[in-house]
Amino acid sequence: MSRQEPVKPSNAVAILEEDPEDLHLHIDLRLELDQIAELHAEQLRLKSRRPPTRKELVRLACRIYDARRTRDRMFDRHLFGEPAWDMLLALYCLPARGERLGVTSLALAANVAQATGHRWQIILIKEGLVERGPPGMDARRQLLRLTEKGRKLLENYLTRLFYCDTPMPPHPEAAGG
Repeated sequence: MSRQEPVKPSNAVAILEEDPEDLHLHIDLRLELDQIAELHAEQLRLKSRRPPTRKELVRLACRIYDARRTRDRMFDRHLFGEPAWDMLLALYCLPARGERLGVTSLALAANVAQATGHRWQIILIKEGLVERGPPGMDARRQLLRLTEKGRKLLENYLTRLFYCDTPMPPHPEAAGG
């Protein structure tokens, strides 16, 4: 019920006979209850949204990774540069395709020189997002993988993209700029 909706005469007469102030109290109470019901319904809708499956997140990560590789083939790769992001995406989606990534292959997967790839791998390891293994093996032969922290952060980001919780900023021309 809203203030614009007509109050049913039978209810209004009964309330008005008691006290005209009660009519306003009744309407206000009804509006508050309607708002609470709407909030509750919205919470139920949000809770009913199931989390994406790992397979769906891997598919999304692979689409992002593949789109970046396509972009690299079409534009000069020096125009764009996010080796750390490309490495995280590769470590998330390529193992699902059966690819294991070492120091050299991860640099290739990020489309950067070996020295650049190695520097970024060290940074990602120090940040606790990537780890090498198995221990004791020559570092050049060790495989790299996401840590639990790296996987969780990436999955949280991919989940937001999956549900479009992070809307695109408005285009400057659309905003009059």
